[in-house]
Amino acid sequence: MVKETSRTSWSHSYERGLAELLVEHNVPVYRGQNGWVAEGWKSIVSKFNLKFPSAQFTKQQIQEKEKDMKANYKAVRDARKQSGTGWDDSLSMIIAEPIIWEKLKKDYPRVKRYEGKPFLLFPILASLYEGSIATGDLNFLSIPSVDLTSDVVSPTDSSTNQHGMLNPFSTTHDAGQSSNMHGQEAEPTTSASSGQKVDEPVKKKRKQSQIAQVLEDYVDFKKQQSQTFVEEMKEPKQKDQFTIASCVAALETIEEEELSIAEKSKALRLFKCQLNREIFLNTKDPILRTFWLKEEISAMEKA
Repeated sequence: MVKETSRTSWSHSYERGLAELLVEHNVPVYRGQNGWVAEGWKSIVSKFNLKFPSAQFTKQQIQEKEKDMKANYKAVRDARKQSGTGWDDSLSMIIAEPIIWEKLKKDYPRVKRYEGKPFLLFPILASLYEGSIATGDLNFLSIPSVDLTSDVVSPTDSSTNQHGMLNPFSTTHDAGQSSNMHGQEAEPTTSASSGQKVDEPVKKKRKQSQIAQVLEDYVDFKKQQSQTFVEEMKEPKQKDQFTIASCVAALETIEEEELSIAEKSKALRLFKCQLNREIFLNTKDPILRTFWLKEEISAMEKA
């Protein structure tokens, strides 16, 4: 009975608030290899109930919801990769024909709740459970293979990434640098006194040392990139004032006597438009807001 109550009392605002707290606590001091540690859960539960005083969820209820959100995320993530499916980035919604949806619901039962509906938590959950995201398929961190016989190691050609950080693997970020890492002069292949070739073991050892340094720089680079991404997720942006998530959260506060479930479902389509989102969120009078929604839904159905 307790579980049923906890399920029905989770609104979108609560779920998003929990997801943001999980991202905030996705650091070594709060999370180990097998999940969040006891101190992490204690902090998450405390901050959640401070943020939503009317909720007062227990640690068990919050842990169950985290498992539920993770399972939903994995189902949508895997389902959207199936043949015949599309993906709307602006709505975080699977696009597919009815026959494809029937197969998806059979293979991934959890995606049934997202048929024709957006999964607005998908981006933030992707950053939590995958580490990094991009438009389209997810990007997974991988260390590039290094050829011990190559004189130059260059995992990428770009000198800077999208955040403006210096890429330690670029061969173009400093035209005055030597072709070797850290400005070292190229090692001669022959001895100045005897003209004999340098011993292969010595040459190979130098290359291995350079490779180790490259890998160390690469790991530092990815850590900095991930940290920047997490910080950007936390910072509210001006352009994100009128988000779809904010509209959905406001829509859920309207009583069913004023706006039916069917009408709310249709209203979701209106939020694809930036102008509609601004009008909806800037309308403070609840009666006027509901009336505007009904008028727009009626106009949309006639079009």
